[in-house]
Amino acid sequence: MTNTFLESTLLAACPGLRESWDSHRRTFVADNTPDDRALFDAVRRYVVGLLAAGRVAEFSRFARALERMISEADPILYDVLREGLLLPLAHDVRTGGLDDSRVAPYLGPRTALAWLRGP
Repeated sequence: MTNTFLESTLLAACPGLRESWDSHRRTFVADNTPDDRALFDAVRRYVVGLLAAGRVAEFSRFARALERMISEADPILYDVLREGLLLPLAHDVRTGGLDDSRVAPYLGPRTALAWLRGP
């Protein structure tokens, strides 16, 4: 089951993802709902699409929300965000042929530190 804080924060930062995420959630039965990993996968695909399409305003909103979550996170949530979303996203961006220079201007200090030191 997804963490409601993560879900609401990430979907607020990525409003274009909400409809497809809600459709995806409806495919699950009540006792078998998507988890944080499924949410992170959907967010990563969406954000890579934003970057590939040059939709920097939407990416900027996502990056600010991620920075805020990382800045306010306890150590466990920080690890979940870093390992489950941020580093895999950095990997997806790089393997998708997008240069870090398209991302770096929008990252906050904590997000940038993890992004640039990532895999």
